[in-house]
Amino acid sequence: MLLHQGLRLALNPATPDVVSMVGGGGKSSTAFRLAAEVAALGKRAVIAPSTRIAAFQTAWAPAFVEVSGAEIPWDELERQLARYQYCLLGGPVVGDRRLGLEAAQIDALARRAAELQIAVITVEADGSKMRPVKAPADHEPVLPDATTHLAPVAGLNAIGVALDARGVHRPELVRRILEVDADATPLLTPAMLARLLRHPAGGAKGLRPSLHFTPLLNKADTPLHLAYGRLTAALLAEQGISSLVTCVGDAAQPPVIERWGQVAVVVLAAGGSRRMGRPKQLEVVNGASLIERAVRTARQGNVGPVVVVTGAEDAAIRAALAGSPEGVAFVHNPAWATGQASSVVTALQALPPQVDAAIFLPVDQPLLDPLLLRRLAACWRAGADLAAPAVGDELRGAPALFDRVYWEELLSLQGDVGGRRVLLAHRDRVVTTPALATWLQDIDTEDDLRALVHS
Repeated sequence: MLLHQGLRLALNPATPDVVSMVGGGGKSSTAFRLAAEVAALGKRAVIAPSTRIAAFQTAWAPAFVEVSGAEIPWDELERQLARYQYCLLGGPVVGDRRLGLEAAQIDALARRAAELQIAVITVEADGSKMRPVKAPADHEPVLPDATTHLAPVAGLNAIGVALDARGVHRPELVRRILEVDADATPLLTPAMLARLLRHPAGGAKGLRPSLHFTPLLNKADTPLHLAYGRLTAALLAEQGISSLVTCVGDAAQPPVIERWGQVAVVVLAAGGSRRMGRPKQLEVVNGASLIERAVRTARQGNVGPVVVVTGAEDAAIRAALAGSPEGVAFVHNPAWATGQASSVVTALQALPPQVDAAIFLPVDQPLLDPLLLRRLAACWRAGADLAAPAVGDELRGAPALFDRVYWEELLSLQGDVGGRRVLLAHRDRVVTTPALATWLQDIDTEDDLRALVHS
C-alpha cells in the first residue's frame, strides 16, 4: 500500500493535504517518499520542512528552491514543479543544517496550492537528532495552521531500547509522559510506545479536532520489528486510533506494510423472517439461538466492536442477548420492513467516526467460523478496501468487508439488497479469502433448519 492511500489523502489542489510529520525514526524519508509518490501519480507536491534538516538531504529531491527571505520565490517554484512535479523548499545552510520555513510561509504556500496545482505539502515539523523516538520540547512541533494531517513517526527499532539519551531524544520528557521514575531506565515496550504516540504531550501535541491523526510505526524491516509494530498498532486501535506499519526506507517494496484501525462487525438481525414464518433470529441450533451464535462468532473473531442491528424482533433479540458480555452495541432499524438495505444504512449511520471499515455478518449463518472474520480483517490491513469469501472460484457476498471509502455507495442502497451489489459493481477490486461452503450455509426456511439440525 502507498502512503497517500494509508493516510487517506484527497490529492485535490483546491483543498491541499498538508501532512505534518513529528517524532523520529524516519520523518524525512517519509516526507520525501510521500512527495515522490504523489508526483508519480501525475500530481504536484512540495516538501516544506518547518524545522532544520540535514544539508545533505537537499539531494533527496530532484529540485531545490531556496527561501532566503520572507517571500517564497513563486516563479522559480512554478518552474521546478512544471519540470519535476515535486521539489524541496528550504532556507539557507547554516553549518551542516538547512533552515526550515516559517509556519506562515507554509500557510502561504497552502493558500496558493490551487493556483500552483499542488496537491500535497509534506512538513517535517520537529527534529529528533536521528533518534527513533522522542518527546517534543516546549517550542515543538512547528505546525502550520494549514495542517490537515498530523502523523507522528516512530522507529520500531526503539522497542527494547533503554529510555536514555543513546536511544531516545529528550529521554527525561519521554519518562515524564510515561510516568516512569526519573532514576529508572526501563526498556521501551509496545504499550509504552502506543501511549507516547497518542499522548497530548507526545505524538499528539498540537492535535486539533479538525486534523486527521495517523501514527506511522516505521522500520518494520525484520519479523521482530513487524511483530512490535502489530502489537503497538493493535493497542492504538483499541483506543480508536488508526495507524500505519511502514518500512519507508526500503525502496524495493510499497512503504505501508499494514494499516491498523477499528473494524466493526455488524450483525444484521432486523428482518421479519418472512420465508421462515417465525423469527429465525430466535431459532435454536445446538443449544443456542441464531442471534446468540452470530454475536458469539463476531466476538470470537476478535476483530473489533460488535454492533447488532435489530428491527422486527427488537425486544426479543435484546432479551436473548441480555447476558452477553459488554462491548455489544444495539441499533434499531425502524424501516426494517423495506429490506436489508435499510439495515446497512442504519448501521453505517450509527458507527462512530473512528471506525475505518465494517464487516456485515448475516444472523443466519450458524456454522460460520470466526477465522473467516479474521481473514477478512487481515485483507483490509493489507490494503483491501473490499473483501469477501470465496468458495473455490465463486465469490460469496456475506460476510463481507467494506472500507469507509465505499460507505457512501452503501448508503445509497435501497430495497431488499445488501453489500453484494457493491461487491459486484467493483468485482475487480474485491480481494477474496478462502472459505468452506459449510461456513456460509444460511437458514431461510423450515427445510433449511431441519436439514442443518439433522446433518
